[in-house]
Amino acid sequence: MKTKKISLWLKFIKRFYGINGKLDEYREQEVNRISNKLFIGLFFFELFFSAIILLINQTIAATAVLYINLFGLIFVIPIILLVMLTNRDLQTSLEIPKNEVEQTRQNARKKGWLVDGIFALFMLVFNAFSKWQEGKNPLELFTNPLRLIAITLGGVIWGAAMGSMTASQIDPEKA
Repeated sequence: MKTKKISLWLKFIKRFYGINGKLDEYREQEVNRISNKLFIGLFFFELFFSAIILLINQTIAATAVLYINLFGLIFVIPIILLVMLTNRDLQTSLEIPKNEVEQTRQNARKKGWLVDGIFALFMLVFNAFSKWQEGKNPLELFTNPLRLIAITLGGVIWGAAMGSMTASQIDPEKA
């Protein structure tokens, strides 16, 4: 039996909102409602801070952009997490046969470790590129053990969080 392929955009939406299974009409309406609220909030956030940057553009523009981006990360990431945690009805668990539960959870953890490696590699390349833009030697990053440990630790924490979140959504099939 052929299964209907879903578009990449729908896969992205399902992954972002943590939806397992079919994206039915109710879930789609909830996703649209949440997305609209987040878009409006982030639009006003960007508008407000863009106005601040325009006001202080002549004096400390680079510093203002840095602090505003940090401020955005401090508030935007918790807002996204809050949306994800308060809309648990969108995040259904993935029900699989009882004899495959442990194997599926283990596969989810392995995928989390894969994400760990990719994230750590991305952090390493990004930091090397940042050093190169500053006019410093990008290979210096590989000789500094403290930075390598920090990048590896960041990747491990990210991978462990992603793997455990995915594994926690796997439940045995109800009889």
